[in-house]
Amino acid sequence: MNNIELKTIAKDGKARVNEVTVNGKTFQTPLFMPVATRGALKSLPFNYLEATEIILANTYHLYLRPGLDVIKEFDGLHKFINWNKVILTDSGGFQGWSIPNKFNDEGIEFKNIYDGSKFFMDPILSMDIQQTLNSDIAMILDSLIDINKEYDQQLQAIDTTKKWAQIARDYHTNENQSLFGIVQGGKHKELREKSAIDMLTIDFDGYAIGGLAIGETPTERKDIVSFTVDMLPEDKLRYVMGLGDIEGMLELIELGIDIFDCVWPARLARHGKIINRGNFFNLKNSKFKKDTNPLVDDCFCYVCKNFSKAYLRHLLANESTSAWFYLTLHNIIQTENILTEVKKSILNSEFEKYKETILNG
Repeated sequence: MNNIELKTIAKDGKARVNEVTVNGKTFQTPLFMPVATRGALKSLPFNYLEATEIILANTYHLYLRPGLDVIKEFDGLHKFINWNKVILTDSGGFQGWSIPNKFNDEGIEFKNIYDGSKFFMDPILSMDIQQTLNSDIAMILDSLIDINKEYDQQLQAIDTTKKWAQIARDYHTNENQSLFGIVQGGKHKELREKSAIDMLTIDFDGYAIGGLAIGETPTERKDIVSFTVDMLPEDKLRYVMGLGDIEGMLELIELGIDIFDCVWPARLARHGKIINRGNFFNLKNSKFKKDTNPLVDDCFCYVCKNFSKAYLRHLLANESTSAWFYLTLHNIIQTENILTEVKKSILNSEFEKYKETILNG
């Protein structure tokens, strides 16, 4: 059931600011979703994410641990993890690509990463899990394959995705949960068009462009999204899955994309890499050993207001869990702050100027 109200309040070219209400929870896009795969961000408690409006959690991993029997005791994931804002759940399709498995047009045979046992995920099980998780937004199970696969393999994948999408739409009954379709098709525009028509015909509450950020060049990605996004309805959210770097998001916001997700800010932090506007630097570099400055001069996050590069580098060198906490916090807030500035630039019809400042500054 569609519980999403979307109102576009500003446009600058194709870039847009939407006011979105999901189950009574209101936020504005463009927006980045931190990834809480197993119901938690690595190294960072939720109470530090004051400005975060949506998190993404994963169907495959939560099915294995803690399991649906535990989630049912809490009437869903919100109470289990104590998060009262919006949750979007991925379907398990990405794990079908990233984890060794056996794949057919009925579903995906997975090997349990914890005990080695096998289980079969089909569109109905994916919906059962997500409806039990009671996320605000659920995703269909899709057939995700490498973007460089041949035309015939991509065609088979989008036909499978269409089949699974219809099964999911027909089976889905959670009145508190919206359901998104996913457009696949690799680098082939005619297949992207066919997949978009398939999803629009089935009719979903929002639409994702999938199969990206897994090996294509930025130019190829921009070309695919530019072609695909114009086929998606303006009155529904448009989501590019698995992308979260600043430059990549700015390029696709310019084309009309609304929401993104990625582990990128947190993964960078765990490797000592610090987001600074449109770029990042490696804090492990010896030149920061005695640096008394904050990570980013004009950042007002808790980390930048309280600690120097030298101290944070010291924590990294000693493999302190505090380092991963502080750097993850900074990277996520820096990402969110940039998207806040993006919204302001669109409202002021200055998006192109802002984008160039970030990417060339």
